[in-house]
Amino acid sequence: MISLSLLFSCDGGIDIRQEQSVSTLLEEAERLTSQSRYDEAVSLAFDALKIADSGEKIDQALSHLTLSKLFLQTSRDSLSFEHACQAEDIAVQERDDSLLAAALLLKGKVCSYSNFSAEQNRDDEGIEYLENALTLAEPRGWNGIVAESCYFLCELYINKNRWNDVLDRQIYRKAGEWLEKAEEIDGGKTSARALSSRMRYLRQGDKTDEAISFCTRIIGETPETDYLKLYQIYDHLTILYLRKGNIRLATEAHQNFSYYMQLYMRQKGDDILQNLQTEYQTELKDRQIKTRTGLVFLFGALFILAMAAIVQFIRLNRQISQKNKSIQAIARSREMLFAVIAKDLYDPALAGIKDSHTLDFIRKWPTMSEDEIRQRCASLSEGDAPMDPVVVNYISELMISRKKSLGTRGLSSRELEIISLSKEGLSDKQIADKLCLSARTVSNHKYRIYSKLEVSGNTEMLAKAEELGL
Repeated sequence: MISLSLLFSCDGGIDIRQEQSVSTLLEEAERLTSQSRYDEAVSLAFDALKIADSGEKIDQALSHLTLSKLFLQTSRDSLSFEHACQAEDIAVQERDDSLLAAALLLKGKVCSYSNFSAEQNRDDEGIEYLENALTLAEPRGWNGIVAESCYFLCELYINKNRWNDVLDRQIYRKAGEWLEKAEEIDGGKTSARALSSRMRYLRQGDKTDEAISFCTRIIGETPETDYLKLYQIYDHLTILYLRKGNIRLATEAHQNFSYYMQLYMRQKGDDILQNLQTEYQTELKDRQIKTRTGLVFLFGALFILAMAAIVQFIRLNRQISQKNKSIQAIARSREMLFAVIAKDLYDPALAGIKDSHTLDFIRKWPTMSEDEIRQRCASLSEGDAPMDPVVVNYISELMISRKKSLGTRGLSSRELEIISLSKEGLSDKQIADKLCLSARTVSNHKYRIYSKLEVSGNTEMLAKAEELGL
């Protein structure tokens, strides 16, 4: 089970999004947005929202804001407005002015993009949202929100003149004021939004020469590698020269526009390819690290299991060895004492026993107490084989049993049983079959019976047994 779990943990296909934080997912969504990978970014933003739904309200608002931006960039205005409203509601509940200002700015942007006809425009609604965003942002010095709000206020006032047959100078002047304020806060930066707002403003006011001068200045200030801004400026110049009726300069501007647009698209494609390659390399390294880590854990677990098995085997082997030695010692002691005690106790010399200590023990055993018998058995084994307490008890009980039946001449119950069956006229094989023994075992028993009864054969044994009443 350990090995399987480790192997499955190495699988690079496992989705770990649930382990990521909301901020990490939203940052990744922003990165994908910069690569125009909008569908993937939307998917991550929704994942962040799912996690945030069971967590912090602020995280929910941030997820809604990210989704609103993404839907606005992909021209899904209704969805963008819906998520901006949800972020606004949370910001009001949490009394978070920064989130509220960001939500109002997004709602104002949606309104600026919804100017499809004079009847369907939402210019006044958007102006109200943006002015409220400014009210929150300006006192706190949130210049990013302030500048962007001013640019879109300029756009909305330009939109208000879009459907007028005659330019309303008061509205036009208001658009210029917001544009100047935005550029001032922006520090003179000519971002894509600043460039678009300035060109729309100049072209709506028929300030063609001023617009051409502005574009020429921006071209001189723009790095040669900023293909996006250059192709946007040449696009504006093409329209401006056509307005002036200068076909040659309009053609040149359009050629430059085409040239820089191709360079930009190639650059964009290279960037996307590079990012994809980087992501692939990163993912490949992550998988390799996971695989190596999994293998290390796997081999570590197998090594531990192997060592545990070896230790257990050694322990069991040692226990078995000790048990075998104990069994062998018991067997040796049992055989030794049994061989001594099984002899004719009335005539120890027949057993070939010459040791005075042993002879004294054998002669006196019928009158000994059980405790003394045990002590003598233990002392008898000290000089020869080790004596186990089990063997001492076994021998003492054997001797006590023999003491109670002196008339049996030291015969065991099995030997008495064999004598009884022999008296019935059964052969060794028949006796063996009846007692579930081998014929050889029966012969061995008979040999010991002959020795104890001091006879030399089966006939004498039956006669001696009849004599002793066995």
